[in-house]
Amino acid sequence: MATPLSDERTPLALVTDTPEKVDPAASWVVEKRPRPAWMMSGIQLRQWAMYAKDNTVDAVVFHATHSPYYLGWSLRGYRRLCLRWWEARHDDYRQQIATAKLMLRQAKEQPRGAARAADESKARALLEVRRAEFKAHKKRHWIRTGISGLIIVGGSMAAFTQGSWWMQVLLALAVIFTGVYFGRPDAPTVAPIQAPTRTSHLGEETMRRVLVEAGVVPEKRATEIRGVGLPHTDGPGIAYAVDLPSGIPASAALGKETQKKIASALAVHLDWIDLDVDRSPGSSESRLTVWVSNGDPFAVVRRSPLLDHKGQLNTFRDGIPASFGKRGNPIILRIRDTSILVAGATRRGKGMFLANILIGVMKDPWVNVRIFDGKGTAEHNPYAPTLATFVKRNPERLAIITRAIVAELDRRSDLLDEHGYEKIDDDNYDEVMELLGGREVFICDELATYTPKGTSPYDEEITENLSQIAAVGAALGVLLISVTQVPEVSVIRGRLRQNHIGRAAMNTESGTASNTILGDGMTGQGYDASKIPIDQPGRFWLATPETGVIEGRSYLVTPDDKKRVAAEGYEIRKAASRLPGQWRDPIEEHLQQVTGVSSAAGGEGGKGRIVHFDFLTWLEDLALSTGRGNVTNLEVFTSLVDMSPEYARRDGETDEGWTARVGKLVRDLIAATGAELRVKRVPVDDGKRSQGYLLDDVTKARKSRK
Repeated sequence: MATPLSDERTPLALVTDTPEKVDPAASWVVEKRPRPAWMMSGIQLRQWAMYAKDNTVDAVVFHATHSPYYLGWSLRGYRRLCLRWWEARHDDYRQQIATAKLMLRQAKEQPRGAARAADESKARALLEVRRAEFKAHKKRHWIRTGISGLIIVGGSMAAFTQGSWWMQVLLALAVIFTGVYFGRPDAPTVAPIQAPTRTSHLGEETMRRVLVEAGVVPEKRATEIRGVGLPHTDGPGIAYAVDLPSGIPASAALGKETQKKIASALAVHLDWIDLDVDRSPGSSESRLTVWVSNGDPFAVVRRSPLLDHKGQLNTFRDGIPASFGKRGNPIILRIRDTSILVAGATRRGKGMFLANILIGVMKDPWVNVRIFDGKGTAEHNPYAPTLATFVKRNPERLAIITRAIVAELDRRSDLLDEHGYEKIDDDNYDEVMELLGGREVFICDELATYTPKGTSPYDEEITENLSQIAAVGAALGVLLISVTQVPEVSVIRGRLRQNHIGRAAMNTESGTASNTILGDGMTGQGYDASKIPIDQPGRFWLATPETGVIEGRSYLVTPDDKKRVAAEGYEIRKAASRLPGQWRDPIEEHLQQVTGVSSAAGGEGGKGRIVHFDFLTWLEDLALSTGRGNVTNLEVFTSLVDMSPEYARRDGETDEGWTARVGKLVRDLIAATGAELRVKRVPVDDGKRSQGYLLDDVTKARKSRK
């Protein structure tokens, strides 16, 4: 039975447009996969190869040009390896053995008895054990060294002798680069400058709180405090400026007690802050500058900037950077119109302060340096070839030279007056230096050797002359620098201290000693040198007209630095014809005339050990040596020529001129002794008589001299 048609079925329709024929293989074509990110294209690969080639060539060239450095590093590396081997060999057994020996000595020093016997037995047993352990340790160390050395040396020799040339080259490079690895320079450890933790947000709000807590500004006027600019790094700390309310000067914050309160409010030590009135253009008396560090600014040691300076200096115009302040800034000493007193306890940095001055004046050929060293050490020996006068431990010669310098002050004053110069300044400096013969820096190192009463027959005269030089010498180009490790009134007497306008106080044993240096009452004002940390030699309180009273620390100058700078100063002075003997020195001429011996450049031997020339004793010995009981003028003059070229015949000088000149010098030498001795006609070997001196007259004059 046929199925009937359903009315819901869709009727069939004729399709006129048939789709194009589709290739069955096209349905299997897959899209090309993208390249992974780590895979380079051909272009990138070629670029990388070129880059690697350039870097390789640069590296080879760099290391080839630095090969001399690597050879040096290699030698240093093997030296370090040897030192490591040696340290590993003895380890700390030697120290342990020394400790056991010390225990044994201490036990033997005890009174006889059971305790001593027990301690001695214990110490001997410990000593034997330590020695046995050390012996076993050395044995094991040598065994390990032998085995390792045999393997390394044997293998290397076998490879070197049996291998080809490239194997030998590789072994040589391995030997070199092993040494280079262990000898490479140590990386410098430089601590970065860090801001104080509590003052990291130093600003207007912080300063309002601090100044109110310190009592500088009333709390009700705190909002009137205004910050100036932004806090900024200044040396090892942070600097900032604030304007205080009207009517409150910035100096109100500068009292020592007030500064302590400010430091406490900032949670730092008093030494770590620096407050001052802002004196820059456009400022006012109410503007306060604040500087705060997060650590002790004087705990660091700095080298003198003059060690890297080349050429001459003009210390009159530019001064000498002899030390540094809290902010790391150089403190300039004006070596022109200020005599300086430097004092403090032993080993507290006085010599370093003086060394910074000396390395400066060494490079100024117009400065004539004269040193009287009362300690007698070799501290100033490197400078000797350039010193106009250098003497050690000689009070009599110091008395003579101070007389000569006082007379030199009169000479300089007359010359300035005669040529119409009111003073020495930058405008007339060169002309005045030519006229006067330079400036004088007279250093008396260790007053305690010369000025206390009873130290020598010349103590009163020395003290008076030094006081006069300090008082009037600066205006005439003569500066006095006095140094002592005994800051007592008996050494630094009142007038002598008062005439030293500049004063530097290192660490002292007491506040009284600090006042002796800086002045009465300075300790009460907060300037107490006895509170300077002992572990910071060279730190001081400095009081000068230019700086006021400030804290500082001397730059580091090592003995090698002294020698190097002294050699540079020697060449500078030689080129300027200002070495001892190259210019006429009236002070040293007077010393030689009175004493008969020169102390220029440290005298004979160059170490300042000057032995006075006793002319009458020498003349007496010369008269005895003739066997006639007398000595002629010609014999005296000839002997003096052998002692000093000053008495030699000059070019173009006649016999009469020479005898007249030297005869006057001899009379001056006799007059300087304070004795009376006259020339007489004395018999000579041929029966004739000649001008000279009788032995009896010379002996009588020597015994009766003043």
